[in-house]
Formats: sequence, C-alpha cells, structure tokens
Amino acid sequence: MTESKAQQKGLWGLSKPLLMEQALQFSVPLIDTLFLSIISDSAAGAAGALTPVLFLCGNLLWVIVFAGASIANQRLGAGMQEKAVATIWIFSGWSLLLSAILALLLFWSIEGIIALMGLDGELAYFTGQYLHVTFALIMIWSAKAICQSILNMFGLPGWNLLANLIYFIANILGNTIVVFQLFGLPEYGITGVAWASVIASLSGVLISMLAIGYHVPLRSSWLSLKRNFRSVSQNLMRIGAPGTIEPISFDLNLLVLNSLAAKLGTLALTAKIYIFNTFMLGVIISVALTTATQILVTQKVGAGKLAQADQQLRRSLRAALWGTAVVAAVLTAFHHPIISLYTQEQQLLAGAGWWFLLTALSEPGRTINIMVGFNLRATGDGWYISVAGPLFTWLVALPMAYVMTFWLDWGLSGLLLGALLDECGRALLFWRRWQQQRWHHSHIQAREAARSEHHL
Repeated sequence: MTESKAQQKGLWGLSKPLLMEQALQFSVPLIDTLFLSIISDSAAGAAGALTPVLFLCGNLLWVIVFAGASIANQRLGAGMQEKAVATIWIFSGWSLLLSAILALLLFWSIEGIIALMGLDGELAYFTGQYLHVTFALIMIWSAKAICQSILNMFGLPGWNLLANLIYFIANILGNTIVVFQLFGLPEYGITGVAWASVIASLSGVLISMLAIGYHVPLRSSWLSLKRNFRSVSQNLMRIGAPGTIEPISFDLNLLVLNSLAAKLGTLALTAKIYIFNTFMLGVIISVALTTATQILVTQKVGAGKLAQADQQLRRSLRAALWGTAVVAAVLTAFHHPIISLYTQEQQLLAGAGWWFLLTALSEPGRTINIMVGFNLRATGDGWYISVAGPLFTWLVALPMAYVMTFWLDWGLSGLLLGALLDECGRALLFWRRWQQQRWHHSHIQAREAARSEHHL
C-alpha cells in the first residue's frame, strides 16, 4: 500500500512546521497578557481568569474535530479516500453546529459565570467587558480547528504555519493599536484587546480556508455523505464522548483553582495567570509533537501496523519530554526577568522563583498526559482515562490542593503543588493504560473486522 504524504514526511517532517505553528499560536495568550498588564494587573487577571471558560468551550469543539480527524486518518491509512472525505464533511458540520450553540450559551451566561467565579469590583467589570466580545471566538475556533486538521492530515502543515503567522502578526498589530491608542483611537482598554483577538483569529482562518480550497480535494457526493453519516456520527460519539470528559474535567479544575486563587487575593490570581501563560511555551512542543504523532499513529493503526504505531509513540514521547524539560529549565532559570515583563509588584517578584520551579516540575506529567491521552482517544481507547483521570483530579489532587492552600496556609504554592500532584498522578494512569495495549482492539478497523466476523 502506498504511504500517505504524512507518513512520507514522518515525525520531524510534520513537526517542524507544527512547532513553528504552535509557537505562534500559543504565544498569542502570552502576548495578550503582556498587553493587558500594560492596562492593569486587574485587566490581565480578569482575562486570565476566563481562560478556563473559553478553553472549556474550545476543548469541547476540539474533541469533535479530533475524533473526526482520527476517523478520517484511519480511513486514509486504509486507502479509503472517499470515506475519508465524507468523514471530514460530516464532522465539520457537527463541530460548527456545536460551536454556534456554545457561543450563544456563553453570551447568555456572562453574569452567571462572573458570580460563580466569585469575582467582584474591578475584576468583575473587566471580566464582563472581555467576555461580551470573546464569546464570538468560539465559532472562529471551530472553523480554525477544522481547517488545521484537514491541512495536517493531507500533509500540508506549512499552510497552518502561514495562517498562524498572519494570526500572530494581526494580533500584535491590533493590540498595539488599541493599547497605545494609535491613529487617534479612543481608549478601548480590555474591550479593544478582545476585539484584536477576534479579528486576528478570523484572519488566520481565512488563509487556511483559501489553502484548502486550492490544494485539498474535498469533493463528495450527497449519496456518499448520506451513506456514511450514521457510521461517522456513531464513531464520533464513541471516540468523542469519552474524549469530552477528561478535557472538561481539566478545564473545570483550572476554573476552580483560579477561583481559589481569587480567594487568596488579586495578586495571587494575577501571579497564577502570569505563570500559567508563561509555561504555555512548554506546551508548544508537546502539542506540536502530539499532533504529528496522532496523524502517524492513527494512519499506522488503520494500516494494521500496530507495533510500528507503538514504536512511533514511544519515540515521540521521548522527544517531547526532552524538549519540554529544556524549556522548563530555561524559564525557571530566568524567572526574575520574565516576571518583570509583567509587573513590578514586589510580592510577585519575590515569590516567582519558587512558583516557577513548582510549575516546571509539572511539565513531565503534563507532557505524558497530552501525548498518551490524545493517542489513546484517537485509537478508540478513551473511556478508561476519561474516568480514571477525572476521578484522580477531583478525589485526590483538588482536595489536597485545598488542604495545602488554606488548611496548611501555603497559599499559591499549595495550589501549584496540587496541580503538580494532578499531572503526575494522571500521567502514571495514562502510561499504564497504553502499555496494556487495549487500543489494539478498540480502533475502527478492528471493530469493523469483528462485526464482519460476527455477521458471518
């Protein structure tokens, strides 16, 4: 069987543009935080407090796209081009429908979200202003995820790099214009930063759509869509349903941690936001290598090359662990100049070294969770980690974080230690599950073969 373009490029061929793409994409929240800190620490804290809410919606959409891309990749790996294209259209339709529903729910729930997080005063005011604009990002993120997955699975990640470069440049220009009131603009504050994010995101999506229109053969007949709709929708549910639980748990956990940080005071919440956004730089490597690995692993699984799929994940995981370790070490070593970019508040400057170290120690666990968790879900073995992971988070890690923060009076350090415990505990569970090789029997080809034997 002829190898797909993605298989021909291999891990590093796919990862190089993905690394640059993710570097641009994950740098945007960091840049937004820097510009918001110019307005005030409260503005930066308010936007950062909302990050889990927006990420929760984004992750729900990404689960649909991820599940659909996994199915399409397995079809491509098995040489089923027509089924792969039909799968793309079907999962895209479901994702866009869900994004419209989530955006409306988010808009209607703004006041409730602010009250639930326990925000008041200036923080509540800034949060409301920011969310009244950024709810529109949900539909844009859906289109962006769809476009990125299509370009990646057809071995064209370079176009995603260009789209994110446009997004990155537009975001910096937009923030610069509104924060420094260039061209005679009035003071828009946090609302201006929010609009800059929306417009920049949309510009990147338009580039991706043009690339797909010119370079990816996505013609499909109504008959093909109708014939595949039920099967694809059922597999989306089978792969996606367990896939929603763990990301939702993670984002809700992050939301609770932010609420606990807010109870410690504005400075504690702001410090957590600054540190979290800074360490997103380490996620760049994990997500880029995971995206490339998921494409390669699912296509190998679709072709029946299970041993090669296992070897691919192990090689990718080693590379990701080394890469994130280097990033974490550099960030920790230069914690003082980094935190000084955000603020000159002496309490934050004094505690930065210890807080950066605790966050750096979480990186190996987070890397394993991203890499192994994504590939378990992609191969249809998502239920175990979707139950075991959240149970560990909510029954062990989060209660321990509360105890360390308030009962032992360790403050922000207690929250970060709780996050460290959460990442490491889930990493052990996920890696053990991969080694058990249940995914050998849970992928689509294995299930369809089993059904065929049953009918015979």
